[in-house]
Amino acid sequence: MVRVSLRNIENYALHGITVEFPPGEISAIVGPNGAGKTTILRVIAGLTQYKGSVLFDGKAVDNIPPYRRNILYIPQRNALFPHMNVWENIAFPLKIRGFNKRVIEERVNWALKKLSIEHLASKYPSQLSSGEARRVAIARSLVVGGNPLLVDEIEQSLDVGIRLEIYEEIERISRERGLTTIIVTHDLEWAMNRADEIIFLWDGRVIYAGPPKDFEPHSVDPCKLAWFGSVVDASGLDENECYAIIGHERAPIQPCNVSRGVDKVYIPPDGAIVNQKGRLKGRIVWSGEINGVKKLVVDVDGALIVTKYNPHGVKIGSEVNIRILKAIPIKT
Repeated sequence: MVRVSLRNIENYALHGITVEFPPGEISAIVGPNGAGKTTILRVIAGLTQYKGSVLFDGKAVDNIPPYRRNILYIPQRNALFPHMNVWENIAFPLKIRGFNKRVIEERVNWALKKLSIEHLASKYPSQLSSGEARRVAIARSLVVGGNPLLVDEIEQSLDVGIRLEIYEEIERISRERGLTTIIVTHDLEWAMNRADEIIFLWDGRVIYAGPPKDFEPHSVDPCKLAWFGSVVDASGLDENECYAIIGHERAPIQPCNVSRGVDKVYIPPDGAIVNQKGRLKGRIVWSGEINGVKKLVVDVDGALIVTKYNPHGVKIGSEVNIRILKAIPIKT
C-alpha cells in the first residue's frame, strides 16, 4: 500500500492543491468539466509539469520520471494496438520491460482471468465491443504491477450496466491487491455510494476532500452544491420496500442492496423535485442554472436539498414542498 500526497500543486489547471489519498483505499475525484480532475492524475503520474510536490509514502517523487514511478494508469482512451490481438496487447508492456516468457504468460493469463476476458484472447480490437475493449485496456494496465492505480473516466462510451460492472471489477481487484486507487469519474452516485474518499474539484481548487459521510452541504457555495447534490440524515430504513426515512418522506433507495441501517444518504442533483404532494417543506435559499438546467437549493429544517426547478413565480425565501425521487446510501 502507498499513501499519495499532493502539496501545494500549481500549474495551468490546478491552484494550490493539497490533498491526501489514503493507502489501500478508493478515492473518487469529481467535479464539472474543466475542474482539473484528469490533470491531478497526470501530475501524480509525472506526465505534466507542475510546481509543488508529489509524495509517495512521504518521499518526494517530483524528480522521478513517469516510467519509474511504479504507477498503474488507465487513461480515458483504450489505445489498443489494432494489429495485435487481445493477448498480445496485454503482453506488450511486459515485453518492452524485458520480462521473460514464463512471467509474461503467467501475468497475461492472470489478467485475462481477473477481468473475465479469457474468451477474447485471440480476438482483435476491431472485433470487441466498447465494454470488452475497456476490460482489455484495464488488464493491460494492471498486468505490469505497481501502486497506486490511476483510473480516468472509464464511463466514456459505456452504458450504465457495463460501467457499473467494470467499476465493481476495479474495486474488487483494488481491494484484493491493496491498491491505492484514484478514480476520476462523472458518476456521482457511484462515487458517493462506493468510494472511501471524495475529492470535489471546482476551477482547479479542492472544495471538499474526505469521506462521503462527512460532506457538509452548508460549507459549500450554493451554486457548487447545486452541481454536486447534498448529504442528509436518514432516521430509518424500510428494507422490505427499500425506502430511507427522511423527515416525513419515504425516499426510494438506489441501489436497493442495503442490509443495514442507513444514517446518511446522498441526494443527487436530479434526485428531488418541487411537488405539492411532497411531504418535506422547506424554504428556497438559492436558485439558478447548472448546465442549462434550472435548480433550487432548499433549506428543510436545516438540511440543504437540491431540487429540479419546475414551479413558476417562486422566489428566494418562498416555501415549497419537496418530493425525493431517489436517495443513495452512503458508505459508513
